[in-house]
Amino acid sequence: MVLRVDTFHESYRLLFYSPFWILNRTELQLEFQIENNRVFIEVAQTPFLVCPDKFGSDANKKGQIRLYSTEQGDNATNWSEKFSLDVIKSTGMASCKVPNDRTYMVCVDIVTCSFGLTKIVTLSPSVVIINKSTMEIEVVETVSDKEQDKWGLLNPEQIIPFWPHNIKEGVMRVRYTHNRVTSSPFMMNQKHRTLLRMDDEERPAIYVEVTATDFDGVRVIFSDYKIGDAPLLLVNCLKKDPISFCQVDDVRVQVLPPLNYVYYTWSDPLKPRDLVILCGSKKKILELTPQYGFLGQVGDHNVSYTVLVDGVQTVLLFSDDTEVIEAASGMPSLAESMGQRIQIGIYDIGLSIVNDVTREEMLYISLNKSKVVWTETRKSRVRPLLHDINIHLEELYRTHHEQLKANPYDKELLGKKYYMEYFREISFHDGIAELINSKGQRKLVKRQALDGLWIEYARSVTNTALHIRINHVQIDNQLDYTMFPV
Repeated sequence: MVLRVDTFHESYRLLFYSPFWILNRTELQLEFQIENNRVFIEVAQTPFLVCPDKFGSDANKKGQIRLYSTEQGDNATNWSEKFSLDVIKSTGMASCKVPNDRTYMVCVDIVTCSFGLTKIVTLSPSVVIINKSTMEIEVVETVSDKEQDKWGLLNPEQIIPFWPHNIKEGVMRVRYTHNRVTSSPFMMNQKHRTLLRMDDEERPAIYVEVTATDFDGVRVIFSDYKIGDAPLLLVNCLKKDPISFCQVDDVRVQVLPPLNYVYYTWSDPLKPRDLVILCGSKKKILELTPQYGFLGQVGDHNVSYTVLVDGVQTVLLFSDDTEVIEAASGMPSLAESMGQRIQIGIYDIGLSIVNDVTREEMLYISLNKSKVVWTETRKSRVRPLLHDINIHLEELYRTHHEQLKANPYDKELLGKKYYMEYFREISFHDGIAELINSKGQRKLVKRQALDGLWIEYARSVTNTALHIRINHVQIDNQLDYTMFPV
């Protein structure tokens, strides 16, 4: 533990604290090392309080972890790479290698507590499995269709750590515990969501969502199927023609009758998620990104399609009525003008945060105007010119202003014309410039500073937009005592 004595308002303040709290959430026994000071971290709900030797030195503290070995040998397991502990907040990965060529990836999250002197270091698994379904399930990692370990059991609402053997390939299967019905393999190291087919009459599918980042690992979440979870909804608005479809590289073709719809999920989540469409003699492979197009002429009518996104679900709609396609795709609404606008601009604003008990100012936050730039007004919105044009125009203006200041009564100088790339004629009048491009089109631009805080709310019959612009933010720490003054 550390004892710190501060002088504050003609009094002494004694602080008794531990500089590091270590929380082990991995369900593995670990060793933690800070500057050659080793601590055994067992699996426990309470934090371990750690105070290394020479804590008061100015050296940047580095930490390392490794799996604890009963052999007590330094070569039994390898230490991870070093990571800095002198940070306000940080999240990253540490790799711990063991003798059987297996690597355990541990997520290291470091935060500074509100007290300001203690670092809370949380060690957690890089891959976590969460069962939000109402079924008991089991999961396993597979490499080349070979199970790499025993099936791991998850009860409903349970969370377990998962230590893959080959995170680069990252393939997993799931099955129901009561009947051993198993899903197709799916990727567990890439962010995605899909519905897994299960050969079960009562529960024909289970929903899986994988969230993955480079700094805090992977979360694989299973939940019960509900309407809207299917990755694709196909709607056939044709009156007479059926639509046949299947996943690319799949031989199992399904038929959607006229004036019907169907929810669809991929037969093999590892294969390309594109769809083969057949209608009459016309065939097309579709990438399911927002688009609309023409499938071809079938009989005496033309068949069109549109792909749109509704929440987390992709909708593929077929019709021979172009008005239906346009209405579904929403393309006309994108060009719809906003009928009502509310704009609020504040040049400068300051906010002071005060401790109401001690009447002591803690922080001062200010939103300030931007530096002077050249702007144009389009549809009641002030926008700065492009960066290169702004710089060149400002140079011309300053040259003109200096010459005018030296010769204030020179009439030729008042009407002097300049030119630059994209504009054949430029003239200045006070803080306003008139620009004429090569096509003879004129525009007026104004030299001004943009508001520190600008808010616009606009709406039309079908759309609503909110635009917020903050130009310059400054936060000043007003406290005399702090670990990290701003």
